[in-house]
Amino acid sequence: MANNVQIELSVPDALSDITLGQYQKYLKILDQNKDDENAAEFINLKTIEIFCNVNFKDVLKIPLGEAEKVLTIINKAFDEKPDIIRHFKLLNVDMGFIPNLERISLGEYIDVENNIVDWQTMHKAMAVLYRPVNFKSREKYTVAPYEPSDEVSELMKEMPLDVAMSSMVFFYDLGMELLKAIPTYIQKNLTEEQTYLLKQTLAQSGVGINQFTHLLEGMSLNSMKLPKVHSSNASPT
Repeated sequence: MANNVQIELSVPDALSDITLGQYQKYLKILDQNKDDENAAEFINLKTIEIFCNVNFKDVLKIPLGEAEKVLTIINKAFDEKPDIIRHFKLLNVDMGFIPNLERISLGEYIDVENNIVDWQTMHKAMAVLYRPVNFKSREKYTVAPYEPSDEVSELMKEMPLDVAMSSMVFFYDLGMELLKAIPTYIQKNLTEEQTYLLKQTLAQSGVGINQFTHLLEGMSLNSMKLPKVHSSNASPT
């Protein structure tokens, strides 16, 4: 006699319901199974586990038809193309997008450029671009000074995915203009070591922009060809 197990799922139907950390986990699963032609069902199961915050063993108990519906809902969430989101709440703290890119420091720029081209280090780039708001008056605001911290970067994995993607699209649209965001006064006052570091960064920026472009092109589940559930292997045994 079969047991009827009721499993409650919270299915994300928008990017704001998905965290950056969840997306990073999903992409890691894809990468680990990219050469396995028989991994479709496993990837689907892990997709539900990750994005719905449910135990893997419980995912196996979901009826096949319901699993397909869940995957369709998740897939549709990635059709969004969010505009730049300048504010969001992280653990009840108001986080703000860096208000003036032309005043970005050399260290901030390098940390963004080095980390925004890889989803697995995206939280580090986000920790530079979004910081606690320390003053706000109508549309104007300032953010806390940038202080590199592994703890803060890890917390950024909890940020909504639509916020992270919106800032990436913003930089993509900005394109090569991003390179001009380095303030003039820094270029005039660099030490020899800083000048060398800046030249090295700029020399690599073409590669970075190309990597960044490919990253954005693969930024949705649809474009990565999320496989559909098509086997009863998703049922409990």
